[in-house]
Amino acid sequence: MSSPLVSAVIPTFENEATLPAALATLAAQELDGDVELICVDGGSTDATLRIAEDHGARVVENPLRNEEEGRALGIEAATGELVLLLDADDELPATDWLARLVAATRLAPDVVSADPLFHEWRPEDPPVTRLCALIGGTDPLAIDLGWADRWSHHLGRWTGLEVEVEETEDALLVRVDPEGPPPMGSNGFLVRRDALLRTQYRPFVHSDVIGDLAEAGYRFARVREGVVHHYAPTLRAYARKARRRARRTIAGEPAQRRGFRIDRRRLFARAAWSLTVVGPAIAAVRGYRARPDRAWALLPALYAITTLTYVAETVRARLPGARSRVRGGDPPS
Repeated sequence: MSSPLVSAVIPTFENEATLPAALATLAAQELDGDVELICVDGGSTDATLRIAEDHGARVVENPLRNEEEGRALGIEAATGELVLLLDADDELPATDWLARLVAATRLAPDVVSADPLFHEWRPEDPPVTRLCALIGGTDPLAIDLGWADRWSHHLGRWTGLEVEVEETEDALLVRVDPEGPPPMGSNGFLVRRDALLRTQYRPFVHSDVIGDLAEAGYRFARVREGVVHHYAPTLRAYARKARRRARRTIAGEPAQRRGFRIDRRRLFARAAWSLTVVGPAIAAVRGYRARPDRAWALLPALYAITTLTYVAETVRARLPGARSRVRGGDPPS
């Protein structure tokens, strides 16, 4: 059976360093069908637009310059039956990657999407990139509290939220609670466009869209495959992105209808634990035993950066004029 047209939607902003790999590995996919490339750009002044056009991508302008609007604009511009939501700092690790995801969408009539269960990494990737892949995301506190969608090797699970799972050879078929969905929807999320357009996809908040699809009765295929996410090559770059993430979270941007809710006492207790030396070190040792990699040595640093950033941004948010500074908008990362 031939594959339907896939529209790959990639929000971009100043991504000349990572976009070539994303587009090259997408172009290398062995798929019995066509792929439409759409880059939704937030005003890049580097070589991002030239790179996109050189790879045959259609460029859509994103005047609001945030990734939520970027994904919504891309979904509306897409013409494919399936939409692939990819980030500009993603890389597909194998040439049959997309074909496996397309096949997973056909595993059952009520399957609406397919995405990789793992973050992948290579020995040559920077230690911070490898560590984020090993823990299954970019925020160790959120992951520990269950707010995750990729496999965490130090925890031995992919989410702490309530899900119903049917195991198949290549994928997990997952039914989620519409009021407590995992934050799926990026870094290689392949979804039926017709179903997506029936959700409240603007602004595109991952948990809200997944909750809307779950409420409509759909299941999600989590393919036993990975995706490389070049989130931050150094601790300095990680700290910069952590600051932006914390700032937007504390400001309530974007507003969420179905976001993760947690008792503050549990959050504060976990944050205090993360600032100890012993707790994060034990987590790192546990992770190393599950998947040996020297990058685990950086886990205490990631905990400390994340926790201290949230504390600093919480204090900052109480200062006069803080809200007006945040509302200016942030470009896609």
